[in-house]
Amino acid sequence: MASVVIADDTKFYDGTYLETQPLGGTESAVINFARAMARRGHEVTAYTNCAAPIEHRGVRWLPLSHPALETCDLYVACQHPRLFGFVPKPKRRVVWVLWQPNEFKHYKRLPTVWWYRPTPVFTSQHQVNIYSPVLPRLHEPIVLHSGLPDDIRGLPPLPAPPPPEAIFASNPQRHLKELVQIWIDFILPRQPNAVLNIYGVHHIKPGDDPWQAWAGSVLPADVPMQARGSIRIHPTASRDELMSAVRRSRVMLYLGHKVEAFCFALAEAQAMGVPCVVGPIAAVPERVVDGVTGFVHGDPQQFADAAVSILSDDALWRRQHEVALKLQQGLSWDDHAARFEAAVLK
Repeated sequence: MASVVIADDTKFYDGTYLETQPLGGTESAVINFARAMARRGHEVTAYTNCAAPIEHRGVRWLPLSHPALETCDLYVACQHPRLFGFVPKPKRRVVWVLWQPNEFKHYKRLPTVWWYRPTPVFTSQHQVNIYSPVLPRLHEPIVLHSGLPDDIRGLPPLPAPPPPEAIFASNPQRHLKELVQIWIDFILPRQPNAVLNIYGVHHIKPGDDPWQAWAGSVLPADVPMQARGSIRIHPTASRDELMSAVRRSRVMLYLGHKVEAFCFALAEAQAMGVPCVVGPIAAVPERVVDGVTGFVHGDPQQFADAAVSILSDDALWRRQHEVALKLQQGLSWDDHAARFEAAVLK
């Protein structure tokens, strides 16, 4: 058994939030990883911006304002160089690179990176590819895909194709406006009965009209009412509600974004057997087997063609649905923890 300390300062949360609050990919990953390491018998302490100390599912959660432990067997700093020295004298110091590594080369952070020289653990090959040569040399890069929850893995094939409903389940700032424009211009005219469900919208209150609040920003301006009728914008959903919506979708559509270092939304959709049409940006293409479990296209017309083909062709949908269930299950969090342990707790 090893003593493991994890530190993350992204948002306000503790281990109870996974079942009770909508979370981003970083927060859910930290909770799942901490629990998995605890199940493997390690003594796990996680420091976050939580309100008070608690014990939950074998993990001790402490506010970052509490004094850090002086040492531990493994210290895992989540992404930010400002956390590298949080535990002063760990036996092993790791940075879990959950976002892009670009910030490491910033002139204000570069001295910190070189001073501590933590071992990077990447979540995608894309991160390795853009790792700057001015940073400490990578002798053998560790690329370890994030785990996926057990409740979305190993699902059976659906007995019948879903109706022609697509889903977007990401931050609306990540090219939602451009995606909706492609939907209106190229997809809806050819598939007039199709529906685009939009999730991942964090600032919509019941009764608010996003078409008024966001027209011209994250949504196109002057969208005809008929087209609006095919686009359903949902308030923030619980995890169970979101996973259920993804599972019953015919296809997930996402143009991608330069900040994507792994993309849980796509990984989870593929694990549940949902074909995905995505753009060739950052780590996004790593989540889809092009032509097999979805399509990767940068051209708007080709993107739309691929979306229409999945929405309308039952045989194509069935083939990609079943292959995704076979090939895209990814790692469980227990598998992830075992590989993490093998890589850095030698």
